[in-house]
Order: sequence, then structure tokens, then C-alpha cells
Amino acid sequence: MSEILIAIICTVVSALGGALLYFLQRHFKRMEKYAEASEDRRTKKDLLVLKSLKAIGDLTVANCIAIRDGHTNGELVSAQKNFEAIVKELDAFILESAVKKVNTGGKR
Repeated sequence: MSEILIAIICTVVSALGGALLYFLQRHFKRMEKYAEASEDRRTKKDLLVLKSLKAIGDLTVANCIAIRDGHTNGELVSAQKNFEAIVKELDAFILESAVKKVNTGGKR
């Protein structure tokens, strides 16, 4: 009788251990997938921030030249258009991120 009880206990423990390992593996796969997606978004965000800083710098330099020379020139118009394009791109990214956050219920 004790041999049967030991066999049943071993079977139950093995099954629970297997189930635990399965759920841990599934959890780690989900976390890895999230980390990759998060890294892609972070990279895109950082790139947009750097682009916007460059556009602001270009606009500032063009503005300084225009003030120094006493009139606007093609550089200022070009820098302003570039800045506006970057702002639109950044706004689109922020909107896309917000929609993804809403669709996932605020989950990561």
C-alpha cells in the first residue's frame, strides 16, 4: 500500500513540477518579446529626440544668422520646414504610442 502511495505522490509532484516549468517558460518568452518591442520603441524615441535637437540647433543657427544679417534667408526657411517635419514625426510617434497603450489596457 505504501508503494502505491509513494508512486502517486511522485507522479503528482512530477506533474506539478512540469506544469510549473511550463508556465515559467511561457512567462519568460512573453517577457523577452515585450523587452524586444520595448527596446525598438525606445530606440525610435531616442532617434526622434536626437533629430528634434538637431532641428532646433539648425533653426537657432539660422535665426542667429538672420538676426546678424538683418534679413531672413533661405537657411531660416529650410530650417523651419525641417523643424516642422520633425515635430510632425514626433507627434505621430507619441500618438501611436498612446494608441498602443490604450489598446493593451495600459499593460506593458
